[in-house]
This record gives sequence, C-alpha cells and structure tokens, in this order.
Amino acid sequence: MKKFLSAVLTVLFTVAVSAAAALPTGKVNADKLNLRLGPGVVHPVVGSIPLDSEVTIIRVMNSWLEIKAPATLTAYVSEARINADGTLAGELNMRSKMDVKSPCLGTLPKGTKVERLEKRANGWVQIKIPESAGVKVYAAGFFVNYKSSDFDEKGNPVGCVVPEAEKKAAAEPETTAKNDAPAVKADKAPASEKKEPAAPAAEKDVTAETEKKTIEKIELQGFLVKWKYSETPETAYALLTGKDGFNQAFVTGDAGTLAGAENKQVKISGTAAGRFGNNGAIIIKADTIAAL
Repeated sequence: MKKFLSAVLTVLFTVAVSAAAALPTGKVNADKLNLRLGPGVVHPVVGSIPLDSEVTIIRVMNSWLEIKAPATLTAYVSEARINADGTLAGELNMRSKMDVKSPCLGTLPKGTKVERLEKRANGWVQIKIPESAGVKVYAAGFFVNYKSSDFDEKGNPVGCVVPEAEKKAAAEPETTAKNDAPAVKADKAPASEKKEPAAPAAEKDVTAETEKKTIEKIELQGFLVKWKYSETPETAYALLTGKDGFNQAFVTGDAGTLAGAENKQVKISGTAAGRFGNNGAIIIKADTIAAL
C-alpha cells in the first residue's frame, strides 16, 4: 500500500511540475504577425504567422514579446556542411534566406542532426530548425492576446522556471559561425563577411515611455486609424507611428472629432485612461486632436 501511495504521489508531483513549467501562450489578433530578431521595429523580419496562430511566450518586454520560434519558421544552411547521415560536419549558421548576408537565426554546433526540406538553390538547402537550437523571435505584443496576469513585474512567466540563458537581453551580439557561404563557391565566407555587425539597439518604445507619465499630460504624434479588431469604444481608434507603422496607443474621446481625424497624421494631447487588458497597450483620452 505504501509503495502504491508513493507511486501515486510521484506521478502527481511530476504532473504538477510539468504544468508549472509550461510557458504561457497567446493568440495572434492580426491578419499577419511579423517575427523579428529583436524587440523593436529596427530589427529584421525573419518570418510571419497568420491570424489566430498560437504563440508560446517566453517573456514580456514592455510592448514586445519574446516567443519560441514557431514550427513553421524554417532556415537555410550550406548543404556542403551536412554529412550523408544528416549531421553537421562543423559549426554552421542558420540563415533566414539563401544568402550569407541575410539575418542569422542562430548557430548549430558540429554534430547536430538536421532535417533537409525540399527547397534547394546554389548550394543552399532549407532545413527544419532543430528543437535543440532554442531559437527565439520577437513580436509586437499589441498583435497578440494573452493574460498579463501570467507574468510578473519583470515580464517573466509566473510559476515557470525560465532558464537563465532565456532571461538575457536580446541585444547581445550574435554568435557567427565560420564557413557559412554556399558550396558553389568557396566554403568560407570572405573576410569582410566573417563577422556580422551586432544587432542594432531596440527602437525606443513610445508605449513604455508613456507608462511613466500616467498622471501627467500625454502628447503623441502619429497616424490615426480605426482598429478593425476592436470590441470596445475605448479601443476603436489606434495611433500608429506611421501609415503602416507600429501602434503607440489606443485613443478615445469625442466621437465626431475622432471620426474627422481618421486616416490622418495628427498630434494628440490628453491623459492616460487605462490599458487594454490583453496586451497592455495604453489608452489615451484625447483632449485635443490637431491635424499635421
């Protein structure tokens, strides 16, 4: 009987630990969500996922999310570096395109087994990103619905053990493997291409800045649009950085004034009126809206 109870408790404990270790998820609320190499619009886009896709969230970084790379994200490598059994003959970079100058998704160590996919050209081959690579990408939190209560004040998942390596800022220089050029030419990249420039610093996030000024007057400039996914009057309008830019805030106020300023570059003065619950975007109650 004691052995039976001990076995039951072991199973229950294992299940509890597994549940606690599961990272929170979110659902894409835009037609297409761009995936970037860093938390900011200055970082290159390496893929995208469609509306209603589920994402696994590693960390919340102000208005950006660090997420696990989806299974649909693929990479390209030099096929000459892959042995007959699918293992790598040496350390190798994964690229977002068949080009040594394209963004690097990460580096695979010698001996890693990779699965070739159909796309091949000029010595490059598309591969499925190995789970062991732990590739992370970044997406604008404004376009993902998730529970903010799943994360603590530092943006880490509540109740989840996040490896220290995943808590580091994304701004660290990327590791660059040697011998990354296609096999049709030399197996080594030219000397000028061996070292890639460090990723640029993340663009200053306007939403994060306005967090510090919730009691003060807020002034923002941008392109005012009607938000097609809105379900409340407070989120009917969004202020973008540009016509096709990143969202800065939701805007509420006089309905006639908002309608008259729709699809225009404007300057808005007002005060904070709360946040959109699913992704933390600030809501501004506009006192004045001036066309620019």
